[in-house]
Amino acid sequence: MDCTAGCSAVILTPRSLGFWNTISRRVFRAQYTRQDDDVLRSNIVGTFNERETAVYVHIPYCTGTCWFCPYVRHPIPRNKVEIVIGKYVKYLKKEIRMYGEILRDKNLKVIDIHAGGGTPSLVPAKYWREVIEELASSFNAKPSIAIEANPEDLKNEEIVYKLVDAGINEFSLGVQSFHPELLSRLGRRHSVEDSIRAYENLRSAGAKYINIDLMYMIPGQSLQQWIEDLEKGADLRPDEITVYPTLVLENSIGYNMIKEGRLPEQPGMDVFKQMMYAAEDLLPQRGYYGLEIYGYSRHPDWKYVTVNYEMEGPLIGLGAGAMGFTGGYEYQNTCYPDTYVDLLFRDKLPVAFARQVMLEERAIRYVTCRLFICRSLDKNMFEHKFHQSFDKLIGETGFKWFLKTLRLTGDIREENNKITLTRKGLFTAHKVTWAFVMNVPCRMVEECLREPLPRRVIIP
Repeated sequence: MDCTAGCSAVILTPRSLGFWNTISRRVFRAQYTRQDDDVLRSNIVGTFNERETAVYVHIPYCTGTCWFCPYVRHPIPRNKVEIVIGKYVKYLKKEIRMYGEILRDKNLKVIDIHAGGGTPSLVPAKYWREVIEELASSFNAKPSIAIEANPEDLKNEEIVYKLVDAGINEFSLGVQSFHPELLSRLGRRHSVEDSIRAYENLRSAGAKYINIDLMYMIPGQSLQQWIEDLEKGADLRPDEITVYPTLVLENSIGYNMIKEGRLPEQPGMDVFKQMMYAAEDLLPQRGYYGLEIYGYSRHPDWKYVTVNYEMEGPLIGLGAGAMGFTGGYEYQNTCYPDTYVDLLFRDKLPVAFARQVMLEERAIRYVTCRLFICRSLDKNMFEHKFHQSFDKLIGETGFKWFLKTLRLTGDIREENNKITLTRKGLFTAHKVTWAFVMNVPCRMVEECLREPLPRRVIIP
């Protein structure tokens, strides 16, 4: 069966989102170029105009490849983890020190530190302690971090206690499903029992906050299976449940497995909608607040950080494959660990390519994040951040017509200087969000993995 034209066997590709894919490709089209080290340093310092910033740390290593993973990952055998991670952390700490020196006069206040991958839970506790201490020293940051974690890495209670003791106070646990056959179709290496044991170990060790990730639109998954996963997840009582659809990128292993009939088809677009609303209806009944379109927290004032800082900035990106955004300048680190180490060894920033971001684009990114991910946009907060009225700044862009259309279709409403998603608009927001994710960050990774230091990259 040939699905290259976007047949029903592969539902959640960029093309399957039609109009929203077209909008995303036009609004977020950008060109990045390779830049000299002195230019990078000057632009990073010159565009860092806010005192508060987040820090993102990327760990590019995994012990295997999940079939639908679109992110930067380099498989290594478990018996090589200690030596590979040890060398990587040595240069990660050097990068931290370099940014601390570059931005010293900015007197930055770090308000969030989180790590993704790859697999951050592969990193032994002693190395996390070193990274946290380096961040505290270079940025006067609180000695704590939040990390993404695979259940198979946390099924050993002693390991979990050491990680918490090292300063990891928030964990995002990649449970994905409580159905073994669905985990298999995702190419996951953990069992349902591993997920439950890992969660119990985190609670026992005193982790401050625990998020669990659950995935829907898994090939062959039924609506009933998804509802069962939501119910079992809520029964555990994690601090947050984050729900993601299974995105199918053409460069993923899973795309070809579906195309060749080695995996079942994904559920249809109508089931996608039903699954999304199932989470929206079930989780609030179990005591969870919908703080994002995909994030449901038991605490109205806390959520595990995801893409917010990447969209809005400022964000200092550290590690091979990390992306940083000062607010006026966006950079992508090389996705190749060997190149990353080599550049740092030569006292150069490990950036593959970068670009300037104009005020209008940042305003659109802010609106997109606040309205289509965080569910609402406060115009007063917008004006405080950008020092211009919402109607003036956004009104000078074509994005105003997009918002006007959504008002007419009943996807958003405005009252008391606040624009909010309606229930109808929630599904639209999902299509907008996942079109952006597949066309921008996933495309950046795809291009960055083609070669270590490309001269020019056009996204999407």
